[in-house]
Amino acid sequence: MKEDIDMHESAFEMHGVKYLSPSQINLFISNPAKWLVNVAGYKDQAYKPAFTYGNAVEIGITRAVVDGIAVKESLDLANGEFSRIEQEAHESKSDYDIEGATKKQAHLKRTLEVVIPIYKDFGVPIATQKKVEHHLDCIPVPLMGYLDLEYDDCVRDLKTTSMKPKMNSNYSRQLTVYHLATSKKPVIDYVYTTTKISELISFDVLDIDMHKKFIENTVTKMMFMLSVSDDMREVCQLSNLTPDLSNDNWWNIWGRNEIEGAMKLFY
Repeated sequence: MKEDIDMHESAFEMHGVKYLSPSQINLFISNPAKWLVNVAGYKDQAYKPAFTYGNAVEIGITRAVVDGIAVKESLDLANGEFSRIEQEAHESKSDYDIEGATKKQAHLKRTLEVVIPIYKDFGVPIATQKKVEHHLDCIPVPLMGYLDLEYDDCVRDLKTTSMKPKMNSNYSRQLTVYHLATSKKPVIDYVYTTTKISELISFDVLDIDMHKKFIENTVTKMMFMLSVSDDMREVCQLSNLTPDLSNDNWWNIWGRNEIEGAMKLFY
């Protein structure tokens, strides 16, 4: 058993994996080939108007509940952040989605007017964007993440969506890590916005032990995959995970650097 632990530890060490985040674990589950490419150092900053919108909403809410500023001031800050990120994307992305960005920004005012009073009723959080980590006995590197809002009795993670919210396994695993690090009740808050409505829908994350076990099993698979070689190209060649370049959707979910890395590592 000690030899197995040492092998796994060296597998992460020799490929420069110093910690695992919930997003890395979820990426391995959904797209292990892309995770390998990321481990090899080929990464792209994802861009979608929905991401920019989520960041802007989070900033507006956080400043309102932590600093006590008015909704209008929060909206100004959120709009400023949205415009800044979108301007950078417009200048650097050939596939910039100006129509999508315009539609998302139009929702900001109504969303913050509805949601900020709810969060103010929760009280002032004791921490925001707090770095947390947790060590599991069977995993040689820490689980690490940044929780959105921490209160005395719970941690809350903010998500934005235009589809009717429901429990999501990826988010549940993310909140499980936050629970393990803080021992507090994990809550997912969906800011649900359409052209007609804006509301906050919350779910308590249940089955913590189940999600913890799933994380442990997944990380074990990640360790074994990396342990076959200290050469990342050989790891990829032996993984039987060759990306399908004939699939148009493949090009939509991989960035340019990741595509370059995949071509070098898998072909």
